[in-house]
Amino acid sequence: MPKKKGIVNGELKIGIIPRLAPYLLPLCIHPFTKKYPHVKLIVTELTTELIIAKLREGKIDVGLLITPLQQQGIQEHVLFYEELVAYISKNNMSYKKTYILDKDIDPNKLWLLEEGHCFRSQILNLCELRKSSREASHFQYEAGSLETLRRMVDLNDGITILPELATIDFTQKQLRNLRYFKKPAPVREVSVITHRHFSKKKLVEIFKQVILDSIPEKIRANKKNNVIPVLNI
Repeated sequence: MPKKKGIVNGELKIGIIPRLAPYLLPLCIHPFTKKYPHVKLIVTELTTELIIAKLREGKIDVGLLITPLQQQGIQEHVLFYEELVAYISKNNMSYKKTYILDKDIDPNKLWLLEEGHCFRSQILNLCELRKSSREASHFQYEAGSLETLRRMVDLNDGITILPELATIDFTQKQLRNLRYFKKPAPVREVSVITHRHFSKKKLVEIFKQVILDSIPEKIRANKKNNVIPVLNI
């Protein structure tokens, strides 16, 4: 049968980092498939390094991850800026503050993701932990997920840093543990990336638009004012 005029169809292969997937995909996948039922989305969670490699090899069409990367041959299309926020135990001194500064964070009370995550590298840079010592701590734990970090704060003491999207379905009780950074707040830059020779430009553009239509208005309105760089990519 001939294709009907005006129908968007095809296949889009997407790589997305695990620290973004649980928060962004539930917002945008259903609206996309509902609006474009003739487009097949193939989504795989991959590390930043694998996304870049598979783009160059032509094995995926686009990547969804944190930028800037400044990788040769890779085009970055910024979608939005997501604030980083502190999630703080009631037992932590910073809990009493309305807004916090990066210097308020005690590195010995900070729960971190394990080595190898780009979000970890951003927090190390934000809090200048590369200059700090954790030797005084009797216990050091590095988690594999942001949800684990939040639970460690809830059940123990301390503080962790979360991206804004990870907080949009928080309960009122959990929201009381959030503290925003004093302006200009630190943000992470979320982008779609493509290889310079990529095709399927129309599909990529409509996918980008559905994402923007799906995220909270507050996040859409965030400004590029204090982007925390991604280190060691």
